[in-house]
Amino acid sequence: MDNYRIYLEEKEIPTHYYNLRADMVKKPAPLVNPGTLKPMTAEELKAVFCEELVAQELDNDTRYIEIPEEIREYYKTYRPSPLVRAYNLEKKLGTPAKIYYKFEGNNTTGSHKLNSAIAQAYYAKKQGLKGVTTETGAGQWGTAMAMSASYFGLDCKVFMVKGS
Repeated sequence: MDNYRIYLEEKEIPTHYYNLRADMVKKPAPLVNPGTLKPMTAEELKAVFCEELVAQELDNDTRYIEIPEEIREYYKTYRPSPLVRAYNLEKKLGTPAKIYYKFEGNNTTGSHKLNSAIAQAYYAKKQGLKGVTTETGAGQWGTAMAMSASYFGLDCKVFMVKGS
C-alpha cells in the first residue's frame, strides 16, 4: 500500500499563478455591466476591485503571474497542504485509479479560499486602501477575507447572504 499522504516541501510552494486564459483558444465572454449590459471596462471594475486584480482579471495573454514574496511567506503559515489518498473511495468505486484529495484542514478557514483572500488583501494594502468589504455564504470566504485583512492591517466588513 502506498503512503496515505504526500507532503511537499516549503520550497515547492508555487512562485507564480497560472492564468488559464492565456492558453484558451476560445476566450471566456467578458464580464457584463448589469446596468448597461455592455462589457465592463477596467475603470468600471476598479470601482469594486483593486487595480492589480482588475489587470489580472482582464489579462488574456500572460501565462504566469508572479506571486509576490509577501504572499508566499503568508502561505507558509498553513501550506503546503498534503495530498491524501482516498483508498476507501477507490475501493467503493472499484476503480484502478488512484484518487487523491487536498486536505485543507491545516488552515484556519478549512478551505482553499484563504489562498485567494490573501492576494486580495495584499493588493488592497499595496494600493493604499484602508479596508475591504465582501459577502459570504457559509462563512468560509468571510473568515478567509477577515483573516487576510487582519494580517495586512486592513479593516474588513463581511456581509452574510440572506439565504444562509
